[in-house]
Amino acid sequence: VAIMYAPQHRPGLMIDLLREEELVLVTTDPASHASSDKDYVHVDWGPDFALRHDVSFPDATPGLHVNLGPLGLGYILAAGGSGYFRVHAIQPYLASGQLHIVPGAARFASPVYAVYSAPGADALLEPALAGLHSVSRQTA
Repeated sequence: VAIMYAPQHRPGLMIDLLREEELVLVTTDPASHASSDKDYVHVDWGPDFALRHDVSFPDATPGLHVNLGPLGLGYILAAGGSGYFRVHAIQPYLASGQLHIVPGAARFASPVYAVYSAPGADALLEPALAGLHSVSRQTA
């Protein structure tokens, strides 16, 4: 079983939606949050996000590009700035006032899937999938 955000549909693979997540634009400074701002950190959330982001922000010129969400989040928490992050990952920082959701900014869906071999969906795999579904509901 693999946990993936954007699985490719291939023969012999089963793709099971675990949960719907959302990427939202957050900032450490509510007065400065433009995607063209030098403090904007562009996280590579994959080709689907890049396409939707480019349509929403055609003139974006991020100050920093990273390919790992936690790295980008750690950076803006330490140095200030803004970027797109998963809602569940930023909840504690929203609650503490360290981050603020940018009102009116585009939001992007980012579902999470379990991917496994179709012939493998047997008695051994079913409890694992049930556990993944249970955990994903608890952390949503």
